This record gives sequence, structure tokens and C-alpha cells, in this order.
Amino acid sequence: MYDFETLVDRRGTTSSKWHMIETDMGPGNEDVIALSVADMEFKPAPEIVEALVHAAQHDIFGYDYATDQYFDALVGWMRRRHALDIKPEWVTLSDGVMPAVNTALRAVTRPGDSVIVQSPSYPPFVAAARNNGLTLLDNTLKLEDGRYVMDYEDLEAKASDPRCTAIMLCNPHNPVGRVWSADELRRLADICIEHGVTILSDEIHADFEHPGHKVTMFSTLGERYAMHCMEFTAPTKTFNLAGLLCSNVIIPNPELKRAFDVAAENIAGLTVSHFGLVACQAAYNHAEPWLDELIGVLQGNLALLRDFAHATGTTLIEPEGTYLGWLDCRSLGFADADALCSFMRDKARVYLDEGQMFGTAGAGFERVNLACPKHLLERALGRMGDALAAR
Repeated sequence: MYDFETLVDRRGTTSSKWHMIETDMGPGNEDVIALSVADMEFKPAPEIVEALVHAAQHDIFGYDYATDQYFDALVGWMRRRHALDIKPEWVTLSDGVMPAVNTALRAVTRPGDSVIVQSPSYPPFVAAARNNGLTLLDNTLKLEDGRYVMDYEDLEAKASDPRCTAIMLCNPHNPVGRVWSADELRRLADICIEHGVTILSDEIHADFEHPGHKVTMFSTLGERYAMHCMEFTAPTKTFNLAGLLCSNVIIPNPELKRAFDVAAENIAGLTVSHFGLVACQAAYNHAEPWLDELIGVLQGNLALLRDFAHATGTTLIEPEGTYLGWLDCRSLGFADADALCSFMRDKARVYLDEGQMFGTAGAGFERVNLACPKHLLERALGRMGDALAAR
């Protein structure tokens, strides 16, 4: 029904993903394929485009506020897709998840405090901690039998540090693809609540769950847990709308909500673009069939990466959520992570997100963006396979 095969050439546009190739490798590398930054190479749902075109033709682009219709769309989406009942008064809008996470850190921490991350960790988490004068406590995930798990003993030790005031949780986890179960989240939350550690739960990938794995939105764990968290959601990953700047912060605890809103006011407020509001409302109300079809396409692409891993002796860490593949390349025998990076870019002519950007625990891994037309992924994996065979 929808078009997931047309490839829009974004080289030479304002796309940061494709511009990175020239930035890092220099001019003359126009043949390199990008499977990196987590936006999609799919055209957005036509229902969203139609709403944006209508807005462009008929609206005035002044200051906006979120209407009742916007909140109806958001509430309906969370209820249908995640069994999460939210109230509009719990929600603060932001131009993006990471601006909101930074604001949350300013609300619940002070310079000199400590904050927990779980590596391999999303690089902007690390930057947010450092830019807000916080000490990083790395509760490194453990890779056991091909699956990442939390180290709860280490988490307990770090959460008990009296300077530790927050944890940045990623569910589903980027880059390793884990969808944390309700029991895992409760165990984490019990530790954090006992030690007064506020949970900042990045759920931007929550709409992508693989068969057999159900994403648990944090507030669905129960009131006790909901009172100790802030949840960060957005339509941007789900519908390829990152450039339109729209996200929703869900904070059931009124005291935490006030603290967050004060922190936002102290930087002159968080804002959402006019087109972000339009796109989010259209996506949640009308583009659900597009997402359902997309999830099937992503499963097909994941199968291609799985076959590639089997053929090359690499190991795919089976993702439970997201549209990202986490590929263990340590068996290939490269001298170090830099040598692996150079090989992929210079020999295979494919630009990936290198594992070391997610911390030392990611060295020797590659993050592969699967949200692209099948023929592009086939071409990239073919190049990688041919280059490995020729070593």
C-alpha cells in the first residue's frame, strides 16, 4: 500500500547523515553509503505530508500552543499502542527528546552531582551529563549468551552514592536493542527509589518492538513507579520527522512536573515548531497503518542483516526493539576499532555508526541503521561482504 522502495537522494542536501561522509572522509566519496544516523531513508507517510502541505497553504506561522485536539491525538496513541493512560496536564512539549533530557537534568540535579548511564550508551546522554557539570557513573550492561542484561549489583552500588541523583534510562535501548521487561524495570526502579535517584526514561524508540517483545512504558508499572520518573517520547523516530522538532515529556508527579517546567522557563522555555505540532497530530491520528506496514519492512531488512552476519562470521545481537542492528565484529580480527572503522569506510565504502562512539564497551561493534529501502541495504551489505572476502 505504501512506498518503502523509492530512495530519495539526500546527498548534497542539508541531511546531517549524508553530510558526515564528506565531513569525515573529505570530498570525492560520493559513492559511500550511509547506514548511520538514526533517521530513515523512507519518505514519510502521505497522510502527514498532506497535513503539512495544507498547513503551509492555509496557516500563519506565529506562536503556537498545543490544542485539545493535539492532546486527544497524543492520549489516544499512548492508550492504543502502549496501554498507557495519560492526562494532558502531565505533558510538557519540547522541540526534542535531548533538549528535554537536558532540562530534566537541570531540574533534578546540581553541578557536582552524579548521574548513571548504561553503556554502550547513547552519546548525547554522556554529553548531557558533562555539559551540566555532572559526574558519569557507568552501570555497564553485561553481554551474556548473546543478550545484554543489567548489572543490578553494580547499579545498587552506584545508586547508593549520596551524590547520585538521576539515571538516564534508554528503553528500548540504543544501541543494543534491548526491550527491558516489566520485571527488569521494576527491579531497577526499586533500587533507584530506595536511594532517591530520579529515573529519566528515554522512550523515543518505543513504537518499534519486535515479535515476542513488548515495550513497557515506565508509567504503566504502577503509581509508585510513575511518581519517580519522567518519560520522553516523540513521533520523530516513528514517522521520520526529526527535522520538524516535536516531542512530549510525560511527568505524572506534579512536583517533578513543576521542577521540570521551572527549569524550562529558566532557559526561556521549550518550544515546538508549528509543523511539528501539525505532523505529530496527523501521525497519531492518521498514519498508524503506515507504521504497521513499515514494521514488516524492517523485519525483512533485519533478516538480511541476520543472513549477512551468518555468512561473514560476525554476530548479530538480536534486537528486541528499535530499527537498529548491533553487529559484533570482534571475531574479524581487526587490530582495533579504528582499523575496523577504516576498513568499512575505505574498503567496503559503507559509513556506519562505529561502536566506540557508544563508549569503550562498544569497541569492535557496528551500529547498522535498517530503516532504508531493501535494495540500498542489500547493496551496502554486499559491499561489506565482498570486502571481507577479499581481505
